[in-house]
Amino acid sequence: MVDPYDYVITKMAPEWTIGESKTYQQKLLVPGTNKRKLFGILEKPNLPPSAPNVTYKLFMLGKASSGKTWTMNRLSGQEVPHQHIETVGIQCSNVYWPMKIGNRLILFRLEIWDAGESSVKRYNHVLPACREGVDAVLLCFSVTDRESWTDLPRLLTSASQPADRAAIIVVATRCDQFSHREVTEGEMESFEAAQGVPILKLGGTGDDQSDELTHTAPILNFLCKRLWQRDQELLSIKQ
Repeated sequence: MVDPYDYVITKMAPEWTIGESKTYQQKLLVPGTNKRKLFGILEKPNLPPSAPNVTYKLFMLGKASSGKTWTMNRLSGQEVPHQHIETVGIQCSNVYWPMKIGNRLILFRLEIWDAGESSVKRYNHVLPACREGVDAVLLCFSVTDRESWTDLPRLLTSASQPADRAAIIVVATRCDQFSHREVTEGEMESFEAAQGVPILKLGGTGDDQSDELTHTAPILNFLCKRLWQRDQELLSIKQ
């Protein structure tokens, strides 16, 4: 059986060997551990100087308890909450991710923005701040919450302003809770085919977080590749 982690890396970047990718990913960890390091404002992973840095802004959008904060923590390697706590105001998290596209090593910096639903409704400045300069909108829903799924078409319509040209990606959370599912695989496949929007499926990694990077790598690979492709599409339009 092919390891899905190895398959995603090879499919997206054939020149990006598994050993090479893991060597660079080690620079994201606290030395001597499998835990990702939280980099300060003036810090970044120690990659070769020739590797360019590319920054993208991502905005999490979805109803309360759809898994926005859980997803942000998962992607950034932080401890994920085991119960829902409403986000107050705006939360931001920076995720560094080295990846080779073609023969070029690139350090991606993903700025992930999350805003609580109550704060968005209460304060007029919250949503515009999150939308300003956005490169991708991640629409979150939980497969254990039918209401969050039925709300997806509305979110899709309002996800991006015409001038944004932001990449739209759907994130399905709690995909490991099979006995509580209220959204089927067939429904998600039909949505992808009809809307032309990919759905990334996230589930828990259990209590053992010792190898969370292996579980998260395919998702980060996809996001970075999609954002890079978006830039190339925009450049071709301008030309």
